[in-house]
Amino acid sequence: MKSQNSDTPIPPPRDPELAFSTKTSAVHLPLALTPDKDPPGADSLGLTSDEITQFREQGYVIKRGLINPNLFKPFLDLWWLQPPAQAAKLDPGKPQTWVSPGRHWPKENRYSLAANWMGDSPWPGLDVERVGANQGERIGRLPHKLTRDIGNDVWRWHGIGHDPAFVRVTSAHPNVLYMIEALLGGPIKLPCRNRGLYAVFPRLPDDPATKLGPHMDQSLTEMQVVTYLEDVEPRSGGFTIFPSSPQRLYPTSQQAYNWVAGETSEAAMDRIKTEVQPIEFCGKAGDVIFCHGWVVHSAGIHEGERIRKAVVQDFNRSRKRGHMRWTAAGKHGAERINCGMDGVFRMPMDSDDDPADGMREVTNQWIMDSNEFVLSRRPVYADIFEEWNLGERSVTGDVIAEPPWWQKYDLPMLPTGSVPRGGGGVPAVPLENIASYEGDGIWRVKSRANDWMN
Repeated sequence: MKSQNSDTPIPPPRDPELAFSTKTSAVHLPLALTPDKDPPGADSLGLTSDEITQFREQGYVIKRGLINPNLFKPFLDLWWLQPPAQAAKLDPGKPQTWVSPGRHWPKENRYSLAANWMGDSPWPGLDVERVGANQGERIGRLPHKLTRDIGNDVWRWHGIGHDPAFVRVTSAHPNVLYMIEALLGGPIKLPCRNRGLYAVFPRLPDDPATKLGPHMDQSLTEMQVVTYLEDVEPRSGGFTIFPSSPQRLYPTSQQAYNWVAGETSEAAMDRIKTEVQPIEFCGKAGDVIFCHGWVVHSAGIHEGERIRKAVVQDFNRSRKRGHMRWTAAGKHGAERINCGMDGVFRMPMDSDDDPADGMREVTNQWIMDSNEFVLSRRPVYADIFEEWNLGERSVTGDVIAEPPWWQKYDLPMLPTGSVPRGGGGVPAVPLENIASYEGDGIWRVKSRANDWMN
C-alpha cells in the first residue's frame, strides 16, 4: 500500500479526550439483543456466513460463552475491596447498597495514585497551585473515574485495565484473539491493556431517568469489543450500539485509518441518531460483542436492580505508527494546546503564556491500548472492509507483541511502591522531556513509534 503521508493535508489537532457526536438526541429506544436473535454460529468459535453478512451490514457480531466466567472471579472479588466500593459501603450480599452510590463518593478522588506527577509530586487537586499548568486544570482520567452519566452513577475502574492477569483473561484470551484475527485479519497487535471494568449502577426512584448518549469515540482503534463479567438483562445498562453506523460514518472521514471528520460527518451522525434503531447487548457473563471501532454507541438505559459490569477493549493490527495524541496544559490563564498528527505543538505567540516554556504538563489518554495515530494518512477505501479478513483466511495465530506506547516513551504506568493492584496510570511529564523547541511557538516531538521494528 502506497503511503499517502506526503499528499494528505495535516488535520487540525484535537483533544484526545473528546468523542465525536452532535447535539441531536437519539429518537428510538433500544431493542434488547438477546440470544434468540443471534444468527447461527453465536455459540461457536469462528464465523458463519450469516455472521459475516451481519458484520458487513451491521458492523457487529456476538459470541456467547466465549470466555469461561470463572476466570473473572478473582477480579470481581477484588472490585468489592476497591476504595470506591469501600467509601460507598457496597456489600455483595445487600443489593440495597448498590443503588446510586455516587452520593458517598468524594468530589475529587485521588485513589490508588503514586506521587509521580511531573516526576515526584502528588497528583494535584483543584485547589493546588501548579508549576506546569493553571490551577484547577484537568489531570485526565484517574484509576477510578467516578461520574453520574444521565441518571446513573458510573465507576470506570481504568486501573485494572493494565493488570497483566486481567488482560490475559479478557483482551488477550485466546478465544478473543482468534475472533479478532477471523474478523480483522493479522498481524494483530497483542493487547497490553484495556479500558478496565465499567460498572453502571441502579438508580434511586427519584433520580433522573436514564437516557442514551450516542457518540463515536474518535479513538485510534479498528475494533471495539465489550465483554460481560456478570449477566446483563434487558434495560439493565447493557452496551448499546447503532447498527450500520460505522458504514455510514466511514465514507465521511478524510482518512482510512485515523478518524478525521469531514464536511458531511455531522450530518451522517444526525441521521444515525434519528434513523437507526439502537440495540442493547444483553447476555451472560463471558458473552462478548465485537464491533467495528467507529461504531456509534452509548451506555444502555438502566432501569434494573443489578450492577452492570463490563470490560471495554480496543484492538488493532500491528502497523507502522505515527505520533501520540499528546496534550499540553496552558499557563497564566491560557488554554491547553493539543499535539497535531505531525507531532507538533503550535503555541500561540500573543498571550502571557511563554511559548518557549517547556515546564508545562503534558498528558495523554492513558486508558487506551491504542494511543498512536496510524502513520499512513491514505483516504478511505471504497469498501470499509477492503483489508479485513471476515473469514476469508484461516486463523493462524498471527499476533505480534508490539511494545505498548508507554514503554516506547519511557512513561510510568504500572503500580509501584505503595500503589495497590488496579491503581497507577500515566501522570503528566514536562513538555521539554518529550519535545524540542524550534522557536516561533513550535515544539516538535521525537517519534519513537517504530524504533522497536529495528
